[in-house]
Amino acid sequence: MTLKAKKILIVDDEKVLAVALGLMLSEQKAEILTAGSLKEAGAVLDKGPVDLVILDRTLPDGDGVELLIRLRKEPGLKKVPVLILSGKTRNDDQVDGLDLGADDYMTKPFSVPELRARVDTLLRRARKFKH
Repeated sequence: MTLKAKKILIVDDEKVLAVALGLMLSEQKAEILTAGSLKEAGAVLDKGPVDLVILDRTLPDGDGVELLIRLRKEPGLKKVPVLILSGKTRNDDQVDGLDLGADDYMTKPFSVPELRARVDTLLRRARKFKH
């Protein structure tokens, strides 16, 4: 029996950062999908579910929390863990993201070991509580 590969969607308009994040998370042995906008992220999600979303708040076509709100409303996606990784460092921004349903919030710049640990935790928790 083979385990289904995990899918991590990274939504960030900084392409270099998205690629770097994918490389940083290579230990998770996951398929890394990237999107540079809310529209691109929606298209990726329309193709099938993912196991984790890493989401920037500042995107060219809106605030990343718009995608978070969509995820939390859709029955097939509402349990997908979301880690906001954003340059918005104000406490109000962080609290807002968490109140809207994000599972975690990290600010840029970030610690790679801490990011990996948080991703591992979210994936482990999601696997434990799947149907």
